[in-house]
Amino acid sequence: MSEFIKTQRHGKIFVVTLDRPKANTINIQMSEELTSAFTLFRDDPDLVVAIVTGAGEKFFCGGWDMNEAASGVKDNEEHGAGGFAGLHVLLDCNKPVIAALNGLTVGGGWEISLACDIVLATPNTRFWFPEVLRGFIADAGGVQRLPRFLPRRIAAEILLTGRWFEVAEAERWGMVNSIVESADLMPRAMALAEAIATGAPLSLQATKEVMRAVEVLDDRTALTGLAELDLPIHKRMMASSDFIEGPTAFLEKRAPVWTGR
Repeated sequence: MSEFIKTQRHGKIFVVTLDRPKANTINIQMSEELTSAFTLFRDDPDLVVAIVTGAGEKFFCGGWDMNEAASGVKDNEEHGAGGFAGLHVLLDCNKPVIAALNGLTVGGGWEISLACDIVLATPNTRFWFPEVLRGFIADAGGVQRLPRFLPRRIAAEILLTGRWFEVAEAERWGMVNSIVESADLMPRAMALAEAIATGAPLSLQATKEVMRAVEVLDDRTALTGLAELDLPIHKRMMASSDFIEGPTAFLEKRAPVWTGR
């Protein structure tokens, strides 16, 4: 039984809600609970897409619990096998994850968002990496990923000054897919998840697997060297019955019946 997160199944959709008032800050126990939830999602063949959101109206996540930080805990080293906020599990997860940001997205909360594939935000969402103002760095994904989403100099400004990053800036730079009213956030996230869940499970996973594998390659290598990358899910997809079922269903003018095999 989880104390600081809630999980729900809606058919093929898995919803994870951070629920640790007042700011949904992350401590060791929440990291362990997130690790368990993300692992369950990754490994359950019946689950296709996940949504991560926060309880309340002000905070998606306030980041690392400063009471824990002040006690001398090392954020990544002591938060279990899944790492801080379970983010190490998402490194190996090829299933799509949607972030539904319902408010302030701070530190580790922003790092969770950066680990997701699609991001929805509300007008009251704001982003902040205050780590350099606290004596450490955003090393659970912030310093690694932010320069990939933003021009390096913009990312450096945010990480080095600790200034707030407004949701309108995030939308302008393509860091959020949409800004939606709070009442529409979860319905919009669920609609996106339902649209994703209509795809073939292995095709969805292979898409994410290939995107991640080729993002550091030049176009020619990415296009001509796909077979040499030895991507296991892509290979499974090519050999699956679903690879035949999709075209067959199209020709027979019916909805495909996916097996994930």
